[in-house]
Amino acid sequence: MSNKFTDGLKTVLAISWFNGIVNLKRSPLSVLNFVLTPFSILFFIFIFGGPRATTYGLVGGVISTIVSSSIIIETDAAFIRLILKVQDMFVASPCTPLTYVAGLALSELMNGLPGIVIFLALLTHFNHVGVLGDALIVFSAALTWASISSLGFFISTFARDPRDLWVYSPILTVMLSFLPPVYYPLSVIPNWVRPLAYLAPTTYSAELIRIASGISKGDPALYVAGILAYTFILIYFAGKRMRWREA
Repeated sequence: MSNKFTDGLKTVLAISWFNGIVNLKRSPLSVLNFVLTPFSILFFIFIFGGPRATTYGLVGGVISTIVSSSIIIETDAAFIRLILKVQDMFVASPCTPLTYVAGLALSELMNGLPGIVIFLALLTHFNHVGVLGDALIVFSAALTWASISSLGFFISTFARDPRDLWVYSPILTVMLSFLPPVYYPLSVIPNWVRPLAYLAPTTYSAELIRIASGISKGDPALYVAGILAYTFILIYFAGKRMRWREA
């Protein structure tokens, strides 16, 4: 059991190194692709909304950076499978689908990690978040990464044409980062529209971070349950329902 876990961990780290760290060393400016938009939005929120509104921008920055750097797995996984044909090697090996997905997901996170760390540091500093709040924020961020990465990889399994590779990630980023209450409070949405907001996993993680930061009131257990449910469901589809053997 321990050997199997160790082998899986080594595979995850190897994939994340070659697909993440190595690429980042070759093109370090690629980090800017994932932080320029959130920081631009944060700037305008601060200008027009003041310091209190800035916290909403910081929460949105954390979530949107995680989403944009995680959902891109949809493009990379399909590119690796359709163009490079590297996935065939993993399919023929003892590597499990979840190990492969975890390695790719971790490698994609490398691009957004600097921005995520900056947003988290600013958020916890300016809102004087305690230890429990910090733990809740990190928990929410980690589940957002896991759920969005699983969603992106699951979608990638349906790509059959190279022309499809760069179509969905920008659309999904907007649908998950900017339309739901990520940069703005859930409370401003009319009650009759609010059920639609709960269809997005990022609604739960953003609201959970706002509660931990002290700018929103509510039962954190509800949002913990919501993001946990989304994460387990999306991981299930990525691991069990993906077209692994068709590659």
